[in-house]
Amino acid sequence: MSAPSTSLLSAVHLSKAVIAPDGSQLDILRDIDLQIAQGESFAIVGSSGSGKTTLLGLLAGLDRPSGGEVWLAGQPLHALDEEARADLRRRLVGFVFQSFHLLPALSAEENVMLPLELEGVGGARARARAALQEVGLGERLRHYPSQLSGGEQQRVAIARAFVHGPSLLFADEPTGNLDGRTGHSIIELLFKLNREHRTTLVLVTHDAGLAALCDQQVEVHEGQLRGVAHPPRQVRA
Repeated sequence: MSAPSTSLLSAVHLSKAVIAPDGSQLDILRDIDLQIAQGESFAIVGSSGSGKTTLLGLLAGLDRPSGGEVWLAGQPLHALDEEARADLRRRLVGFVFQSFHLLPALSAEENVMLPLELEGVGGARARARAALQEVGLGERLRHYPSQLSGGEQQRVAIARAFVHGPSLLFADEPTGNLDGRTGHSIIELLFKLNREHRTTLVLVTHDAGLAALCDQQVEVHEGQLRGVAHPPRQVRA
């Protein structure tokens, strides 16, 4: 068993099916093939119920496929048990979601420190402060989530996702709870970190305009992939 390519993340004939209440098989995803290179930005678009969030879960090793393969950094996610998949995620993957998932009793600094402390990483406070400084929150270290705006909370979540230096960042509708102006600044930040850190960005969104900013995009439609052609992404300052 070996990885199909040198891509950071690959899916080969990936499928996911569940058993419906009436006992019939419901195919959520069918025969998905994709390759995502290190440092690339990659958008997965689709309407509600299309299967794009299920695809994210399989690519991240949060769920196991019914068939096919998922390879992350040369490791067969589809063949690993839950503990091994979780270990791989801790080392290589960061997540940013529509909901910020910050712990309300912890300050911004403490929220960002938490994953490092759980792993026993040294210098957690200094690394958290540097990450918050990078996302423009160097003056808000001691503030609690309730004292931060929605955009600031999402910046804390991004700092937390990046603090351990992941190779891959999954962003699932990261601007869904933000107004247009704030959402634009969050997207600019994600692309800036993608560019400067060479962190592969996989963006799940229903926004075709946002997806068009990525190096590649695919559409999930009725459980299958459709490639989408578009001009190269504009270079952003």
